[in-house]
Amino acid sequence: MNTQPTPQGHDDGLEWLRDIRRKITSDFGHDQKKIGDYLREREKTMGDRIVRTQKRIVPAKP
Repeated sequence: MNTQPTPQGHDDGLEWLRDIRRKITSDFGHDQKKIGDYLREREKTMGDRIVRTQKRIVPAKP
């Protein structure tokens, strides 16, 4: 995941989204495991899935 600002002079219109992503990840020290743990705890209190996964077309190999 590239979180670096776009090159100067290039505006793809998504910098606002990158700013939000940087803010969220910085709240968790940029640690994906901490973000996942937080979301799983939220799911328990809400009683519904926050992140929905799709079935894999090709099963992952163990």
